[in-house]
Amino acid sequence: MDRRREIIIAPGAGFCGGVESALGKTLRIAKNKKNGHIFLDGELVHNREVGDRLRGQGVQLLEENSKVCAEDTIIIRAHGIAPQRRSHLEHLGCEIVDCTCPLVRRISKIIETHGDGQIILLGDRNHAEIEGLCGHSKNIHVCESPIELAQFIDGVRQNGPIGKNIFNNKCVNFAGADMVLLCQSTLDMDFLAAARNLCDQKNFPVKIFDTICAATKRRQLGLQRLENCDAVIVVGGKHSANTKRLFEKMRRKMAAVFWIENAGDLAEINLNPHRKIGIAAGASTPRDVLGSIHRKISKK
Repeated sequence: MDRRREIIIAPGAGFCGGVESALGKTLRIAKNKKNGHIFLDGELVHNREVGDRLRGQGVQLLEENSKVCAEDTIIIRAHGIAPQRRSHLEHLGCEIVDCTCPLVRRISKIIETHGDGQIILLGDRNHAEIEGLCGHSKNIHVCESPIELAQFIDGVRQNGPIGKNIFNNKCVNFAGADMVLLCQSTLDMDFLAAARNLCDQKNFPVKIFDTICAATKRRQLGLQRLENCDAVIVVGGKHSANTKRLFEKMRRKMAAVFWIENAGDLAEINLNPHRKIGIAAGASTPRDVLGSIHRKISKK
């Protein structure tokens, strides 16, 4: 009997353009910099391999107690930052290199355009991208689930033109307000679809912007190619929000789904019963990591 494995890598797996650009720019700066330190304002990506590589090049995280001088360079990661944070960094008096993803920058521009109205932002409250975007307006209401969105809409309906935002307890004037809805660039597409249906069902007057990036859509749609596999391995950092979404989406479809960060983690997984194996990966996963995982599975 032929026991060779069939391995399928989901379309869109691995680095997105924004992350690849940010990493490439950071590595070029590290290679060419003669004097001073290179600081990252937060982890460039949630991936141990990438973090180790950057530390090996002398790149370090910017801490509250970091001593910064004029010869240093601070890199703003792809997630972007709030205007207040940017102002703080600029006052440090060193070079600032902005690696904010173009789509995240576009989302911030939409927020600024509608900053006088009321903005609903779908996403993870504690994610770096959301935290940065929330700095572009005082009128942002973050909803992490369709349930929270429904609660928000019902709260507006029940409290009338002036009510309290249940998420920050602020008094909000909704009378004649320009209402817009946007989302984190790596949001689950199903969440946005549910939000659309909810707003329609409740006849809620809001202008909806689809701000999920194309790479995220390809990555999520690519999971359909893996639905007939015996097992699926999802590759990405344990702190990666978009990797977590891929894992959760596959777990809703099958039981044999494993979340690993690199090829070394395969030692903890028993793949012997499985002959058709799918591989999906988050936006923070380098292609060489995917390659090493593919080779190791092939030999098992």
